[in-house]
Amino acid sequence: MFWQMVSVEQKKLTNRKILWIEMAFAAAAAVFIPLVIYLASQSTDSNVVITADGSVEELVAWPLALRLGIDMTAGSGLGGLFIVILVGTLTAQEYGWRTMQLWLSHGVSRPVLMLAKFTAVILPAILIVMAAFVGGAITTGLITQSIQGSLPFAEVDWWQAFLSILRTAYTLLPYAALTFLLAVATRSTVVAVGGGLAYAMLIEGVLRQFLGFAGGFWGDIPHYLPGGLSNSLTSLNRVSATAEAGLISTVPSDVSAETAAFGIALYTILFVGLAVLAFRRQDLGG
Repeated sequence: MFWQMVSVEQKKLTNRKILWIEMAFAAAAAVFIPLVIYLASQSTDSNVVITADGSVEELVAWPLALRLGIDMTAGSGLGGLFIVILVGTLTAQEYGWRTMQLWLSHGVSRPVLMLAKFTAVILPAILIVMAAFVGGAITTGLITQSIQGSLPFAEVDWWQAFLSILRTAYTLLPYAALTFLLAVATRSTVVAVGGGLAYAMLIEGVLRQFLGFAGGFWGDIPHYLPGGLSNSLTSLNRVSATAEAGLISTVPSDVSAETAAFGIALYTILFVGLAVLAFRRQDLGG
């Protein structure tokens, strides 16, 4: 029954226009960035400065450039913003549509309903990262063809690219869970989306700055916030056995990949658990 519910919820999510709009924006961003950098580098009066290792041509060509779409949709990047808007909007709207009451009227328990709804978010998270990867891959593939005359398929580790996509989608879960909690607790799209975006775009950054100035124990705390854990985990991303860096680099962290994965799971479980508790106390009548 649980997985049938997850399947139904996934179909509902994938049928929403907002998901496809976000995927289009993710793909467009992955197309725009390397294209602008490449065109600027071809200009005779270009002042483009790239701080990563390697020439501009190497950074916007395969295999190195294949990381662009993946890295930019991490939880600490555009992906976190997209998942907040998606989860906050659709979860809060369900109260007005009364679809939750419909599930409950069929004998589904409240905790199971909440868990199924959140589990369904995993697929959209993967789709958002995939959209950016495909958009970036096509654009940088054309650039690579122009520069090198052929595509170096042999230099691409497609299995590692696939794992990088899954790893990056995983970093979106704490942001999705926090927004899910806000949507359930307040039943408000504005509060859920606004609160999620405020945390992702402002609060975490401010905390990182203030705690960084404090140094010592306090200075290490930002590494264990969702954004810091996201950076630690996505630092493992690679698409080639030889190319490790990319246009979007992550901040070095002393947090191990295992600790980062555990921390992301802990945040996700905590926020979803609080959402379940809040939902169990709600009166859905009227």
